Amino acid sequence: MYITHLNSIYSEDTTLIDYVQYPQYIHQVSDGGMRVALGVKILPSEFVEYLLAGTNGAITSSMDELKALPTRRTGLILSTGGSVWTGYGTTIPLTDKYPKHRMLPLGMTQIYAGQLANKLGGTEYVRTDSTSCISAHAALFQDNKLIKSGVLDRVIVVASDNGASEEYMSFFGENKLCLLANEEGKAQKFRLGQGANITVLESEESINVTGNMPIAQLHDISIVAETHTNPLGITTTGDGYKRVISNVLDTHHGHLDYVKTHSTYSKDNQIEQAVITETLGDIKTVNYKSRIGHIMGPSTGVEMHMSIMELGGTFLSLGAGMGNVFSAAIVESL
Repeated sequence: MYITHLNSIYSEDTTLIDYVQYPQYIHQVSDGGMRVALGVKILPSEFVEYLLAGTNGAITSSMDELKALPTRRTGLILSTGGSVWTGYGTTIPLTDKYPKHRMLPLGMTQIYAGQLANKLGGTEYVRTDSTSCISAHAALFQDNKLIKSGVLDRVIVVASDNGASEEYMSFFGENKLCLLANEEGKAQKFRLGQGANITVLESEESINVTGNMPIAQLHDISIVAETHTNPLGITTTGDGYKRVISNVLDTHHGHLDYVKTHSTYSKDNQIEQAVITETLGDIKTVNYKSRIGHIMGPSTGVEMHMSIMELGGTFLSLGAGMGNVFSAAIVESL
């Protein structure tokens, strides 16, 4: 299976958001800080539109190419950290005492997915995915199955999320992951981010027809869940990481140049690193969240893109998410 288009938007710059309950630094793509302060919501769909327009620092190729190519059975999956985008609601004061809350239609991700499918020509199959922080990987996992089974020739994965939302900042702040300083006085390491990613996966037969030049080859991808009583944690044995890595290594016996880790700068990092060492020995590891923050749902897609473009080679891309889900993909840059 081949990756023929890769587009991402993210920010390496940080901005202090100090007018929320849990002040923290955020990797912002746009004017998110001022808008949060004014109570104006940032919409994850905006980052996708930046990608499509090639604006605000987007690393993108023209999406017009997708519709201009010979007709193929093309689907689209919109992936994000949650199935409903918080922040699309509006608060309309009916009286001083009782505000009225209304959900705007685009808050339901399937509506935006349908719009994108028509815009990009992916109408043979349309769905959304919300597998927390591995959503981009999970969508590629579905793509792989759909193409291998002969249902589709190619699938467009669009992933977007806004870590600068009050909801995300409050959640991670309450769990003491994103605070400016923790109880021991150590500086903040875990930072949320904004961004989006578009990845197009095609079969070999499809690229022979379309003439698309593959950017990378997806050798295999796996998703597993781990049994745990705490939906936010993982077992100290790292069973989820072990099983998902084993699944992809069972089908790929070639050389790996490095591992792109999930690494959120939480206590789970040590578990992830221990499993990597146990499974693969002394192999190079790379981490991008220290540069771009945690973009939540799109993070596995954005970080895979960065690995392909910056380091190349053949690598193992790891992800983990709330709900005790784990992902692993073996990707070869071409």
